[in-house]
Amino acid sequence: TISARFPKVNAAFKAAFMAKLEQIKTLESGITLTEEQKNATKELYAEVAGLNKELNFLSSYCKDANLPVNAVSALKKDLSSGNVEGAVLKIETVKQFIVANETVLIEEGMAPDFAMVLETHKTSLAAKNTLQNSSLNARKILTSANKTLYNELYADISKIMRYGKLVFADSIVKDEYTTVK
Repeated sequence: TISARFPKVNAAFKAAFMAKLEQIKTLESGITLTEEQKNATKELYAEVAGLNKELNFLSSYCKDANLPVNAVSALKKDLSSGNVEGAVLKIETVKQFIVANETVLIEEGMAPDFAMVLETHKTSLAAKNTLQNSSLNARKILTSANKTLYNELYADISKIMRYGKLVFADSIVKDEYTTVK
């Protein structure tokens, strides 16, 4: 047996190993946090895509009214590149531009409440982005907190495998102590 050749692999070692194994089984799972993050990201990018489509219309209305499209283009660029924080800031600029040119833009086809629609998107995008970031950060914290225990268990498993390969070198049991053949 392994304990005959390596006396430190005794009942106390086995009990400590099993305790670590049980503790890992009960650790809070990152799967839930991963799903929360995926859902938050999915909702965020769905809203980004919808807003981007609306901005295509706004850009067209601006062109038809001979108004500059720089602010709208800058916002669309941030949305397309996933820079939600930048987009949230630029929404205010576009909103102010709309309010200043509301009459002519409405004549071209813009909805009269589009400035309020943008405000709603601004609030919603900021909230969804915060949720996504908090899910990501929570997952990082969980992984960091659990890392020490996983590393301890890995060290124990590595030691058992190393010892087992030596003790059972001339036996078919050796395969049970090998991770890669």
